[in-house]
Amino acid sequence: MNILPAALTLALAPAWAIRPETDRLILQGLDAAYGFDFERAASLFSKADQAEPDHPAGPFFLASLKWLEFSQNADIPGSLKALEPQFNRLLEETFERSRRMREKSPEDPEAFFYLGGAYGMRGRWQLLKRQWIRAASSGYKGYRQLKKAVELDPSFYDAYLGLGMYDYYAAKLPAVIKLAALLVARGDKERGLSHVLLAIEKGHYSVTEAKLFLVGIYTGYEKQPQKALQIIQELRRQKPENLFFTFMEVVARIDSQDWMGAIAYGEELLPKAREASYTRPQLSLIELYLGEAYLGAKDYEKAVETFTRCIEQAPEPRKATVTYCYLRRAQALDLLGRREEALRDYRLAEERPDFFDSQDKARKGLKREATHDEVLRQLLE
Repeated sequence: MNILPAALTLALAPAWAIRPETDRLILQGLDAAYGFDFERAASLFSKADQAEPDHPAGPFFLASLKWLEFSQNADIPGSLKALEPQFNRLLEETFERSRRMREKSPEDPEAFFYLGGAYGMRGRWQLLKRQWIRAASSGYKGYRQLKKAVELDPSFYDAYLGLGMYDYYAAKLPAVIKLAALLVARGDKERGLSHVLLAIEKGHYSVTEAKLFLVGIYTGYEKQPQKALQIIQELRRQKPENLFFTFMEVVARIDSQDWMGAIAYGEELLPKAREASYTRPQLSLIELYLGEAYLGAKDYEKAVETFTRCIEQAPEPRKATVTYCYLRRAQALDLLGRREEALRDYRLAEERPDFFDSQDKARKGLKREATHDEVLRQLLE
């Protein structure tokens, strides 16, 4: 939401303008959420909801938090089903309040922004369930609502993030769009990126999310890890206490094949993550990436030590990150010439639930010994 000077806010939307103290709660909640402190974020968003019980912001950000919680636990069997009822309830409340807002103030861009954001979240959730046509329909509905928001107020900069994401993915993933056969708005990669950059430059709630989106596409699609690293370092300068941003730097340095840098930041992060209750559930994820940095650096003994700690001390043994620690430890053992031990770990990885082709990679390891080039290719894919 674009926060305008008080006089303009009153002129545009006196019935729905969010109060400054509520706005502060939401911004503090976003800071907590991006630092993995979900309990504090939920408390702050709930207080914002209590302060503005008719406004869609409260349930919208609480639903966003459920999405973020799931994204960090997507590799635990059953986590989607456990969170889905709460997510759906919050999303329905967002829709209801947004529609009431639109009925009372038909020219208020804020109503269309929250409707668009809610449809977008629903679409992302449906994608997780592999409901392609429903996800495409929700995504396009969200796009239309956000487009209406910026037509009513071109300076409603938070809405540009959703428009940019849609444009980028519609252009970058045409096969998915054609599969759904429902979307009529053609994507434009460059326009999408320019919209995301506009949200970063002038947005209010969307700035960090927009930066994280860019990090994701620079590493996953554009293969420009140095650009991703620059954004992460900027985030770390702004929020040096945020351990999630430090972890992202570890990942970006692995993508850049800066193994020693990844190791340095990973070893710095680990003791801090162990101490903080809100990052402790993700220790196996941190250990996995640190071990992979040691693999890339060809320090196979240290890699085995790190993966072993990941397996033995995982706060949640069911996580797929633990599966990958078995797989990567097997590869490290192969590279050390300890084939019998490696075979045992490949078998254990193969027996666990499949995640990002873990079973296929384990089966390949059972057939032939790992090579450094093959492991490196997997680390960078």
